[in-house]
Amino acid sequence: MYDIDFKKKGEYVLHIKKFFLYPQFWEDPLKSLTEPTGWKKVKFTKSNRSKIPRDKGIYCFVLQPKLVNFFETTYLFYIGKTNRTLWVRYKEYLDEQAGKGKPRNKVFEMLNQYTDYLYFYYTSIPASADVDSCEEKLLNIFVPRVNTDIPEAKISPELKNLYEN
Repeated sequence: MYDIDFKKKGEYVLHIKKFFLYPQFWEDPLKSLTEPTGWKKVKFTKSNRSKIPRDKGIYCFVLQPKLVNFFETTYLFYIGKTNRTLWVRYKEYLDEQAGKGKPRNKVFEMLNQYTDYLYFYYTSIPASADVDSCEEKLLNIFVPRVNTDIPEAKISPELKNLYEN
């Protein structure tokens, strides 16, 4: 007898995620980074907000499963910038996780589906122009699955709505 638990299968489908892995973008010298150094990482929790600096900067949300006796594995979900402060931006994501403010479905899903495995990477960048330039380069290199505004997609229509198919 052939038996499929369709409820369980539907639950599994919620965890299928696409990633764009394109080495030509990683190796493109025009996309290389010159600005950020000293990336730091905190688990994305309310209690870790106190560790976030009150500086402008770039941040990323990264999913990191924890497996005993296995090497570190990570998935880059989102890249962002702030010309206010990383501390303020972190709080805005905590609010968004709680369902406050204007809903962004992909961001809300990322913040709530993997709460025990979500990390906030950040680096401070003093100049606003460098913050903008760095974020644009990173978005164009990685085309993260949760970001909806990829600068390169405005030039290359093949990238537009890449994750929607």
